[in-house]
Parts: sequence; C-alpha cells; structure tokens
Amino acid sequence: MTHRVAVIGAGLAGLSCARVLRRAGAYVEIFEQERVIGGRVGTARIGVVPFDHGAQYITARSERFKSYIEELAATGYAARWNARAGSGEGGAGQMLPWYVGTPGMGSIARPLAESVRINTGCRVHTIKRLEKGWHLWFEDQTSAGPFTQVAVAVPAPEARLLLGRLDELAEPLARVRMSPCWALMVRIDERVLPEQDVFSDMSQVVRWVSRNNSKPGRAGRGETIVVHASPVWSRETEDADPEAVAEELWGEVSHVLGLPPIRPAQMVAHLWRHGLVDTHLGETYLFSREHQVGVAGDWCLGRLGEHAFDSGALLGKAMNEAIK
Repeated sequence: MTHRVAVIGAGLAGLSCARVLRRAGAYVEIFEQERVIGGRVGTARIGVVPFDHGAQYITARSERFKSYIEELAATGYAARWNARAGSGEGGAGQMLPWYVGTPGMGSIARPLAESVRINTGCRVHTIKRLEKGWHLWFEDQTSAGPFTQVAVAVPAPEARLLLGRLDELAEPLARVRMSPCWALMVRIDERVLPEQDVFSDMSQVVRWVSRNNSKPGRAGRGETIVVHASPVWSRETEDADPEAVAEELWGEVSHVLGLPPIRPAQMVAHLWRHGLVDTHLGETYLFSREHQVGVAGDWCLGRLGEHAFDSGALLGKAMNEAIK
C-alpha cells in the first residue's frame, strides 16, 4: 500500500527529499508557506521583471549534485554564468563554475517538483501524531493528514519550533545559528554600473552587488540589479521599514560605486529572515525512526545550495529505508 508523506518546505532540501520519496513509490504532498517554490533559489517578480533575490548562483562539488546540474544544463534549465568580477573572483577566476537557473534561479528547483502535490501559501504551525498518523495544522485553522512520515525542510529556528516535544530532533537544532539578509531589487532604465557584473564586500553595509541581467537567459533594456546587505547591518535593521531599507541600501551602493544620481524605475527590499548560515549542524540530516520524522536543510551541512540538495536527498533515502 502506498504510504503518504508530508514535506514541509519547498526549497531545495524539501524538493530534493520529495523527489527521492516519490521515485520510491510514496505519495508525497508538500506544504510551502510562500506563494512560490524554491526558497532561496526562487525567482521574485516586480511586475513582470524577474530577479534572483536569494542565491545568486550555485556550485557543485558532490557527485550527486553535479549529476543534477548536468541534467539541468542539458535540458536548458541551467547555464554557466561567466560573471565579470574584481579580484579574480568571476569568469576565468572562478574556483568552481558558477551555474544559474534559466531564465531564473527558480528553474533550478522546478524539475524537482514533478509528480508531487504542492500546496503554496500554507504555513504549518503544528504537527501532531494521532492514532492513524501525523497531522498538520495551518494558520487558517485547517489541517491535513494522516501521514505516515513527515520531513521538515525549513530554516532551523522554524524547524525547532515545529518539532516541539520531539527532543531528539529539536535539541540539536539549538546549535545552528542563522542570520538575516536584506535583498534589494532595483530596475534602472539605462546602464549605470561599471563594466563589472559582480561586486563583493563593498562596505560594512553592502556585501554583494550583481548585474542580474548579465546572467544567461535574462533579457530586457537597462539594468536589473540585486544587492545583498551584510549580516551585521541586516541584523541591526531587521525590523526596519522595507522602503527605508531600500533607500538606504541604494544610497550606499551609489556612494561606494560612484554612480550618477539616477532614480531607479523600481526598487523593492525583501528580508530573508534566516538567509545565511553562521553555524551549521554538522550532520547531513536528522531522522527519528521511532517517530518517522526527519529534518533537512542547507544548514545541516553548510550554507550552499548543494548542501540543501544533498541533505534532502539523503533524508529521503533514510525515510524510504525506514518504511520497508
């Protein structure tokens, strides 16, 4: 009999886990609090203009993730980004190839969503095991279940709250430290950045600036620019008004890059509340055979997209083996 599995979170870890479970014959249902899938490899839109406001690129070290990226590149979902960068950081100076989803970073995640049911806009606030299995409750007071197994693939602080009394899973998560990160998305009708696609560690405020439209598969006139603030500044301004954050960040970018006083056509700031991993768990994933609940995420292994992918895939494998 096909068993039902709930996956909480539709980022790379959750989607990778779901694919492994689905291929083994499980019925998989994903619950994602945002309106779009992909998490930090998702693509945001301001009107019709796409921005990679989270992960700027991905690299592949593990054979598992290399194989997946090669599959994406062969089918047109990903391409190499030879960014022009200072200090030998981009283009030929890259230690590992930089890959981006095409036409947006969200394409990295999209193939993983095949053959699974995805519910977006569903924020899970409670999971509880009843007589016939696990049930999930959402903020709108609705619920889903029963499920034989549950995979939790959200940032560590959120996962710890969800796991509640499952101490063997919740307690280790206290070791994980994550920082916020403000992302600024800017559209300008003319080219203004210097002849470089990537600028990093520009000041105590600005950690990253990139010409989003320099990536393969991006088109349009003018420029689309993504700015990431430093972790320290993001933490200090975590509760600030997004419009004020946008103004201050763009003012800082204009100052450090010596840009002319041009008013952007569009400018929106987004806070990744758990955007960066400061201290990771040090384990690939966590799984309780007794409770049939597991946890995965980039924060288990590090801070990269491939860490999320590998964590989710290996959790899915452990969950399959536990149900046999």
